[in-house]
Amino acid sequence: MESFTAKRRLVAQAVRAGGPDVIEIHGEDVAALARGEALVQVEAAGLNHAETLIQSGAYPVRFPFPFGVGFEGAGTVVAVGADVSIAPGTRVCWTAVFGSCATLVTAPAHMLATLPDTTSVEAGASLAHAGVTAAGLVRHCPIADGSYAVVWGAAGSVGRVLVALLADRGISVVGIASGSRVEVVRRLGAQHVVDRTSGNVVDAVRDYTRGRGAAAVFDPVGTATYETNLQLLAPRGYLVNYGQLSGGLPAIDLGRLMDTGSIFVTKYGPRAGLVGADSVATLISETLAIATTRPVANDIAARFTLDRVVDAYRMLESSPQGKVLVLPQMKDG
Repeated sequence: MESFTAKRRLVAQAVRAGGPDVIEIHGEDVAALARGEALVQVEAAGLNHAETLIQSGAYPVRFPFPFGVGFEGAGTVVAVGADVSIAPGTRVCWTAVFGSCATLVTAPAHMLATLPDTTSVEAGASLAHAGVTAAGLVRHCPIADGSYAVVWGAAGSVGRVLVALLADRGISVVGIASGSRVEVVRRLGAQHVVDRTSGNVVDAVRDYTRGRGAAAVFDPVGTATYETNLQLLAPRGYLVNYGQLSGGLPAIDLGRLMDTGSIFVTKYGPRAGLVGADSVATLISETLAIATTRPVANDIAARFTLDRVVDAYRMLESSPQGKVLVLPQMKDG
């Protein structure tokens, strides 16, 4: 039952639609815990590109302003409500809990995954959302064993877990990365890796697939890679977009899809119905288990204190090579 005595928390909130400058730090009372809830001291909050789209106010997933930013994190349970089996003092991580850029967060206990003793809170805050997203992506379209799948951003947070999950399912993965990050993609289980900065992606994929093309392409970029993706797919292949790193989404011409082999184009998101709240903790735990043998945890690009949360989101918008973390318990200097 509830035992923690803190009455206030600090939380970063988006007060209106816009970029990082709309985020402010507010103090608020900690509400009494309801049945099934846990109060967690947040030690690391992981930032994700989807947040910048939601904060813009122009994304299909919307929340009324103001709302607490950050939905992924890790920390220590400090109090629990009725019917919660997690004991205070347990280290946990989570995703899909908005308001996680805060000193304390209240979360449904069944959505919290226990961190193994050998896993840091920073790793937990880097893997939770990636693991759940990748698990949904591999369920999004049928891919037969032995088929080829192309993964853009294969060295990124979601890409790393996605490569590992596809490889474990018997899929021949072609990972697309750049520079020194190419080698880590091989270690994750990719059969082939293309350095997008020095190689021709279309020629390489066509060569690896003996001219047929891939059964699926997983793309977090959007418009900038769309035309290339159409050339990567086999007839009736699947283009699965799950991000907008290039700033927008392409207009879809049905005639063009017919010309390129009657391919399927879809955008993955939370409304796909492939991952429910009751499965989030299990999927995170499965990803944490993979992390014990393969380098699925992304590098840490930067760490910020809570009072510098605006700077953290500015860095996120620059597409850093690694995870951006906010550490609410860390003091500046």
